[in-house]
Amino acid sequence: MLRRRLPAVVLHLSLAVCCAQNVSSDSGCWVKVHSLKNASPFSSLAKGEQDKVLHALSDDMLEMAELDIASSSVKRADYKAYFISHLEFKNLPEAKSDEKLLVIRYSSNTMCGSHENCPMWVVRLTHSGAQSMVPWQNEHLGTSIGGGWGVGERSISASQYPELTLLTHLSSTQTGLACFRESKGNYLRVDCAPECAHLFEHRAR
Repeated sequence: MLRRRLPAVVLHLSLAVCCAQNVSSDSGCWVKVHSLKNASPFSSLAKGEQDKVLHALSDDMLEMAELDIASSSVKRADYKAYFISHLEFKNLPEAKSDEKLLVIRYSSNTMCGSHENCPMWVVRLTHSGAQSMVPWQNEHLGTSIGGGWGVGERSISASQYPELTLLTHLSSTQTGLACFRESKGNYLRVDCAPECAHLFEHRAR
């Protein structure tokens, strides 16, 4: 089972979105929610971009092979192809003009669970290469931000990168929020802004 970070905030939330939806309030919180349930297939990326992303996630794939029951049903040499065939992505438009900021999702029922909380990564893609932007942590799944169904994207003045909120289904009526903010090229876990947590809570009513 996926070893994922525990959400910082647990809310009753009925926010169903197929693609992207702007969520805002008078409190000053503006969030664009991206559902990864209808993300683009990884194969639709240019071949060179695929190669860069896969190189950045090479250690994560090895870690995944140790956890994913799908690896026991195929030869180890074939697992990489299986893993790649189940990848999807969303392009976050608020990245810098000379790069792409991708959310990569491993959409396999062997790892997503009954609530469709699939492993996800935040990858910075440039002309020279790619970087998984969450530092490796042994107690979790490599550089994954955790398991979820979508991300919230929020612009902040202190960074050229948006603050990201991992959205995780805890049950049919509860969603967990875990927030990440870029610092020196890495996305690090931070407390979610109270006004945004209140906004999601308000929408659930």
